[in-house]
Amino acid sequence: MTTEKAIKKALEEGKAVIGRNRVLRLLKAGKGETVYYAENCPADWVKELRFYSGISKAQVEEFGGGSDKLGQLCGKPFNVTLLGIKK
Repeated sequence: MTTEKAIKKALEEGKAVIGRNRVLRLLKAGKGETVYYAENCPADWVKELRFYSGISKAQVEEFGGGSDKLGQLCGKPFNVTLLGIKK
């Protein structure tokens, strides 16, 4: 399944979590399956994601576009830098 299809499916099922704080909370609770970050995500955020994803055994993948494109894919009128998918 492609990245875009996986994100759309998660949005339809209500399993998507948008935003840095909410995604980190999801990972700390061990309930995250996959986390996507935009190309223009700050390096320190990616480092933090990788640390917490190691604890929760979640995959971390780079989305093939900027935060504006990720926001459009999610149907939001704002940029989305981080998107997590619940287990």
